[in-house]
Amino acid sequence: MNITEVAPKLYLIALDQKKLPGFVSFIGSWLYKGEKTFLADVGPSATIPDLSDALETLGVQRLDAVLLTHIHIDHAGGIGDLISRFPDTPVVCHKSGIPHLEDPARLWEGSVKTLGDTAHAYGPFQPVPKGLLQDAEKYSEHGIMPLLTPGHAPHHVSYLIGDYLFAGEAGGVFSALTDGNFYLRPATPPRFFPETSSRSLESLMAVPHKLICYGHFGMTKNTPRILESHKAQLQLWADVIQQQFRSDPGQGIENRCMEMLLKTDPLIAGWHQMERSVQERERYFLTNSIRGFLGWVKGER
Repeated sequence: MNITEVAPKLYLIALDQKKLPGFVSFIGSWLYKGEKTFLADVGPSATIPDLSDALETLGVQRLDAVLLTHIHIDHAGGIGDLISRFPDTPVVCHKSGIPHLEDPARLWEGSVKTLGDTAHAYGPFQPVPKGLLQDAEKYSEHGIMPLLTPGHAPHHVSYLIGDYLFAGEAGGVFSALTDGNFYLRPATPPRFFPETSSRSLESLMAVPHKLICYGHFGMTKNTPRILESHKAQLQLWADVIQQQFRSDPGQGIENRCMEMLLKTDPLIAGWHQMERSVQERERYFLTNSIRGFLGWVKGER
C-alpha cells in the first residue's frame, strides 16, 4: 500500500496494477480529508480492494462525494465496486457519463475493444445505482468548483477544492523524475482536437490555485507555468507531426514522429531515464497520442 500525504488534508493513493508490467506509480486516487471528505477518481476495479484498505488506514468511514474527472476505465472502472462499500455517496461526473455508469455494458465493451488484455487486467465495470450520479455542471456542494475541460475526452471535468486543482488528464500525464526534473506528455487519444484542449488549458490557467493534481501521476506546485508549458508542448507536437505527415504520410510515420519528438520535446526527454517496463508502457501511450494528432492532421485535409 502506497499512501503519500502531499499537502495538508491531501493524500495520493497509488493504485499499482500488479498484472501489468510498468504500471507502478501510474494510476492514483486523490483523497481530500478536511471538514468534508472527497475522492477524485477511483482507478479500475482490480485495485478497489487496495483503495478500500488505504481509506481504512486513513480512518475514512464515509465519503461526502466521489469526483470523477472522466469515465475511462483507469479512472472510473471501479466506481460501482467502491460505491457498494460506501453506499449513498454522490458520484459527480459529466452528464454524458451518467447513463454509461448506470449501465456500463457498452463502456466495458468499448474498453475491451480499445485496450484488449489491459482492460481485462483492469477488471470490468459494475453499475452505479440510479440516483447517486450527479451532473458535474450543476454540482456546487461543499465549495467544490467543477470545470468542464474537454480534450483528453469530451466528458472530461476538472475540480477545484480550495488551492488544489484536480486536473485528471486535462494537463497531460506527469511523472516526477529521480533527478528532480519531470516528464510530461500529451494525453491525446484519436482523434485529437488541439483547439479544444488549448481552451481547456486556458480555463485551468485562469483559476487561482497553488497545486495541481494529476490523474497520472503525482502533483506539482509549479503551476500555472506547467500548464503553459503543456500548451506549448501541444503546439510543438502539432508542428512536428504535421511536418512528418507532409514529408511522407506512408508506412512508419508513427515511428518517425516518435523519434523526432524524443529529439525535440524537452518535456518527454525523461523517457530515457525510465526503467524498461515503464518505457514500454510510455511508448504505447506516446504512440497513441501521436495517432491522436495524426487523426487531427488527416481530418484537416
